[in-house]
Amino acid sequence: MDKWQVYTQEAQTQIEFAKSSWAAFLEAERQRNLFFDIFLHLQHFLSHAAIVDKILDPIKSSERYRLLEGHIDLSGVDLKPFRRLRNNLEHFDERLDRWVSEYDGYPFFDMNLVTGTKGFPKKAYLRALDGHIYKFHGEDYDLDQLYATIVAIGERLENGKYNG
Repeated sequence: MDKWQVYTQEAQTQIEFAKSSWAAFLEAERQRNLFFDIFLHLQHFLSHAAIVDKILDPIKSSERYRLLEGHIDLSGVDLKPFRRLRNNLEHFDERLDRWVSEYDGYPFFDMNLVTGTKGFPKKAYLRALDGHIYKFHGEDYDLDQLYATIVAIGERLENGKYNG
């Protein structure tokens, strides 16, 4: 096995973890288990998706970049928007500090389904789901888009769509 293949194998493992977490999220959503399972599985899904991005799209000056260069075709796929969300969740304590500092007594949503809710300012959503749009601290993330991107990367890796 070539060194670069260690990274693609781990990316495939993380994709399978992400897909499993996505399936568990959908099941929890179907059962409307709001306060624990939905957000637990969603956070796991987002963490695994971000790991795929970190593994396959490293810093250009790194050894990993040099090893993967020319072996992986990621054209047309982009996990970058979700790296920001994963960073927000990973550094949740810091985001919570900022949110509390800016809080001035308005109603807010945390770990709620808010489908169809209108008229609230973006800052009212600490963590909420509007359909499959994850609202976090004033930002919106399309979860279906992220899942489709993860599946596309997984298919490329499974089918050996490498540049090398």
